[in-house]
Amino acid sequence: MTNILKALKQALKSCLDKRILFLLFVPFFIAMTIATLLFFSFGTMWVLALSNWIEQLAVFKYISETWQMADAVHTFSYIVTIILVFLILLPIGYLGAVLLVSIFLMPVLLKILEQKEFFLLEKKRGGSLTENILNTFKTSGIYFAGVLLTLPLWLLPGLAIIIPVILGSYLNKKIFFYDVLESYASKEEMAILEQTQRKSLYLLGIILGFLNYLPMTFVVMPVFAGLAYSYFCLNALRELRENKNF
Repeated sequence: MTNILKALKQALKSCLDKRILFLLFVPFFIAMTIATLLFFSFGTMWVLALSNWIEQLAVFKYISETWQMADAVHTFSYIVTIILVFLILLPIGYLGAVLLVSIFLMPVLLKILEQKEFFLLEKKRGGSLTENILNTFKTSGIYFAGVLLTLPLWLLPGLAIIIPVILGSYLNKKIFFYDVLESYASKEEMAILEQTQRKSLYLLGIILGFLNYLPMTFVVMPVFAGLAYSYFCLNALRELRENKNF
């Protein structure tokens, strides 16, 4: 837990850097702009299709036909659909923001951190751009599928918070772990850190997920998560080399 708190403290301190402070807000606003445009372009179609699907479910069809409550069922399905569409836009927006950070900002952030604190850390380049792209596509697909499959559960009390936190932890860990160590670690070092730090990496993601619910933190969370994982992974790599003489 100490290494997680250390990484969070270092990430928070780095946010005061003027270069990073500007970058904190960029991914969220770009991602939410895209999500908003998608909603206004296709939202009506999504709402109608999902509302019709809900009305055709056996239980609602039975209520509508047996109790002659077609109007009530239609209203209920429409309200539920609006809620579901709104809920699905949030994780899609977060996914878009994380991908923006991963593709465009992580090289910049890692360069800044290297100049400030990790200039003596040798780059062994155990990863590759191709593997990174494949990892990003695979992780994003699993995350998106997880969102769709669990979406009905989000209507249950508490699960609308717990499920996104778990899915977000998976997304952050899988993408940022490889982003950070692609250039710095050897393949052997990446495998060791993946095995020895797995629980801590997911725990860091869960903590970041809950921090996301603090007022206005969701605006900067994608970049802050990238910073936190950068510090955690690079600290762990440096400690591994000091202890194992890699």
